Amino acid sequence: MAYLLIQILYNPINTDLTKYFINDSVVKEYWDYIMHLTYSDSKYKGKTYKSYSIAESYRDGKKVRKRILWPIGKLSDIQAEQIKLICKTVENTDQLQTQLKDVAVLESRAYLDIAVVNELWNQWQLDQAFDYDVTAGALPTNMIAKILTINRCTDPCSHYSIPHWAKKSALEDILKIDLSGLNDDKIYYELDKIHKNKISIENHLFNQTFWKRPESYKFINYDLTTSYFVGYNCDLSAFGKGKIECHGRRQVLLGVLINSEGYPFKWDVFPGNTAEVKTLKQNINACKTRFKLTDKNVTLVFDRGIISEDNANLIEEAKLKYISALDRNQIPSCGVSLKSLNGLSIEDKDASDIPIPQGFLNYDDELYYHDNGVIGNKRFITGFNPTLFIEDRNNRDEKITFFKDYLKEENKNLKNAQRDRQYDATKSRIVDELKRLKIHKYFEDPVLTSITVTHRLKNGQVKSVKSFKIEIKLLTDVIAADRLLDGVCVFITNHTEREDGGAFKAKPQSIVRAYRDKTKIEDVFKNVKSFLKIRPFFVNTEAHVKAVYTICILAYFINRYLSNQRKAIGEKDFLNSKELYAPFKDIDIATLEAKNTGETLKKAVKLPAVTQMLLEKLGMSNVVFGQ
Repeated sequence: MAYLLIQILYNPINTDLTKYFINDSVVKEYWDYIMHLTYSDSKYKGKTYKSYSIAESYRDGKKVRKRILWPIGKLSDIQAEQIKLICKTVENTDQLQTQLKDVAVLESRAYLDIAVVNELWNQWQLDQAFDYDVTAGALPTNMIAKILTINRCTDPCSHYSIPHWAKKSALEDILKIDLSGLNDDKIYYELDKIHKNKISIENHLFNQTFWKRPESYKFINYDLTTSYFVGYNCDLSAFGKGKIECHGRRQVLLGVLINSEGYPFKWDVFPGNTAEVKTLKQNINACKTRFKLTDKNVTLVFDRGIISEDNANLIEEAKLKYISALDRNQIPSCGVSLKSLNGLSIEDKDASDIPIPQGFLNYDDELYYHDNGVIGNKRFITGFNPTLFIEDRNNRDEKITFFKDYLKEENKNLKNAQRDRQYDATKSRIVDELKRLKIHKYFEDPVLTSITVTHRLKNGQVKSVKSFKIEIKLLTDVIAADRLLDGVCVFITNHTEREDGGAFKAKPQSIVRAYRDKTKIEDVFKNVKSFLKIRPFFVNTEAHVKAVYTICILAYFINRYLSNQRKAIGEKDFLNSKELYAPFKDIDIATLEAKNTGETLKKAVKLPAVTQMLLEKLGMSNVVFGQ
């Protein structure tokens, strides 16, 4: 024993001490009685000295006393820490001694970002949203929905790849369940169940968000977007008018209702050829009957193109309000006077000082407005954007100039044609160019006059070629009428109630602000498409398509909540940014192995200070795995 202490106290600090702690050795049997390292202070000539001893605690009746087993004397700080570690190791049978060089990393699995999403799911009690015809057992419907949602938020992949992703991540450790039964067949089976619970999920999200902040339902935003398919096997899909990435592909129309904080509470999937104006009716009915939002001063806000006379009447009957905007081609016939816009011009296309129409008030640097009051039974507010005015006017002039140059070059080529030209093909080429430039409405149909082009061949013969001269008339009256609408928008609403003094209860600024805030709903679709990877769909049945959209909405709900929480503590809005989960990425759980014993241990990568602080501010320190 004395030899052991001499080695501990006087050998260099890199001495391997583990050889003194071989299981079942006499040394270990003795050290089993040692409990801790202690010391006493003494002073000599104004200096304080520590004298160390190894002691054990014991009971004397009801009192706890300390008995010195081995006096040691002076120790350096490093030597003291070594002996403390030895005592602790021998005392606890679940600890072992090894060296860093004998520690191997067996595997590393993604952890913290998954744990964060799981925590947010639990905070909103989303398991309770599944209450209809659900699967029980080790992997119930709500658990599959949670797994799919976590995957969409952190590392979206196909349903076929999800079991592989689950095995490569720390998902099983976080959920504390056996995932051996997770496979693509199980996922597809549960997608049907998830779809059956869509209404209960909607009700759960509505009840949770309305209970927390009823005022967030003062303005409700509604909009639609398209997504496309790979293949032609889905009966729900159809060819429609989606954006350019959807052209030539079968599509579906995705609709969603969100509150003013951006939280979704109702969503739908329509066939790709459904007219947008026809999608609003069932949402009005849901607000009226299911969510009981009538008589609560609730306003539906939706994009231009969705408003119609029938929809306006339905909203009125449901005792709801609405705010929208007119399409450009609807403005001239709505009854709003455009006289104050007549004569606005820019001498220099780069001019920044644009005259503001008479009677318009400043909203901000980008918009001036004029409240036209009630026309018929609707209220109209005209908006004027000086920047957009310049862009509209310059773009039109540049396109017309470009087309005139194009036509001049085309006539030059026709005049020097080397082969016969076809009437239909020549005319179609001109019309297609007008359509490409989106200025077809400013011109009459092209007039093609036949001409004969002659060429003298090398053998002296004269060759005649049939060609054309193209003339096309500019519709100056159409251009003049369209110029009146440059930089102009018209907001429409049924907020027509007045105060006792005659002023409108709903100020024009609040109506403009509500419409502009619909960017929140655009954030939904950007997040669902770009970050949650909803497109293309790799499922074919109607139920599966709708279930996939439901999962994406749940994932977006969590993303929006996390973004709002981070914004509330002073950070930026990271919703549509990789920075949303960046602080939680690369914080893995590693499995360590001691080579000399074969024992393993799981530990998380050390948290960066900024991540630790963020989790504390978000109230999620509990998700941290042992480090």
